[in-house]
Amino acid sequence: MFCFLIRKIWRLNEIEVFVSPNLELINGILLTSRYNELTRPYVGYDLMTEEENDYTFAVKAFFKPYRTHKIYKVLEAMIPNGFTFSRPVELALAFDESGDFSFRFPLSSLCIAYSGGLERIREFAALLRELAKESGYFDFFQTQAVFYSPYIQKARETVGARPFAAMLEAEFGTRQHAYRYVVSALMKGNFGLHFPRREGCESDLFSVFSTDSLSLSPAILLHEYAHPFINPLTEKYRSLVYTHQNAYEWLSKYKLPDYRSGYDGWEECVNEHPVRAMTIHLLRRCGYTDTAEQMLRNDLYCGYKYIPLLLERYCAYDGMRRTYPNFESYYPELLSVFSEPPERASELFTNP
Repeated sequence: MFCFLIRKIWRLNEIEVFVSPNLELINGILLTSRYNELTRPYVGYDLMTEEENDYTFAVKAFFKPYRTHKIYKVLEAMIPNGFTFSRPVELALAFDESGDFSFRFPLSSLCIAYSGGLERIREFAALLRELAKESGYFDFFQTQAVFYSPYIQKARETVGARPFAAMLEAEFGTRQHAYRYVVSALMKGNFGLHFPRREGCESDLFSVFSTDSLSLSPAILLHEYAHPFINPLTEKYRSLVYTHQNAYEWLSKYKLPDYRSGYDGWEECVNEHPVRAMTIHLLRRCGYTDTAEQMLRNDLYCGYKYIPLLLERYCAYDGMRRTYPNFESYYPELLSVFSEPPERASELFTNP
């Protein structure tokens, strides 16, 4: 009964809004583990919430009797491999919803590697199944689901404000199979994931959002749903991406410490630039002008100095859709913005 209730979805403009019990289970384990303590030295901040409310109190009290369960030891062994940020999220959303923690979607090679390999993942899934059954976790979560009511309402308002899915598909010239909007209060940050149905075909998109007002805004919706359109192109054109790697050094003097700029390596840096620029581009088109300009200022402060040039290229792309019918056909040309130092982009912003 519980799984049916919690998987009741709100479908607006082809975007499903819901809370994932699988994700809440994994996030509950992360919250009550040494996850923040172990990752803080590398990341520079806590990845799980520090907020205290009725839900976090209930989660901590629920898991307290199980802190000696083997899953906590296995989790700590996975963290040094890179089991941080979106990896636990991807794992949770790849599981089916029957409660047996089998996979309905294939994991990315990056998630498998950063989780310590398939055998480690299978062990973790078996321990999740064991803990969920032993503790009666899903029954517990049913008693807590009302906590999410105001956040689901806010997410529904955001999703219903514009036809975002249709807008994204028109801009990128690519269709997707499904759009899913997942809300979670236990983590910090927001993540955009995609699970291809098969090679070269449409994907199931999952964007996962924290519950603060910015995370539940149109700006972050566009940002996270842009990632599954852009990230696969960076991977596909990796050899071309790396011909522009000098730009990473040029940007280094602008990058904030640790992970506060949102990237750690060149590929992540490349992904974040066009994603953030696309967010601003589409916010302007939607009429969210003030938000777009605020995002631009924030992104420049964080060191994304190529965004003004990318915005210029996006306007050019929109005017040449006969030549470039989809974003992929334009992507190699777009990468050329990284061929010159970013000061040129800054000049465009200060002298439009």
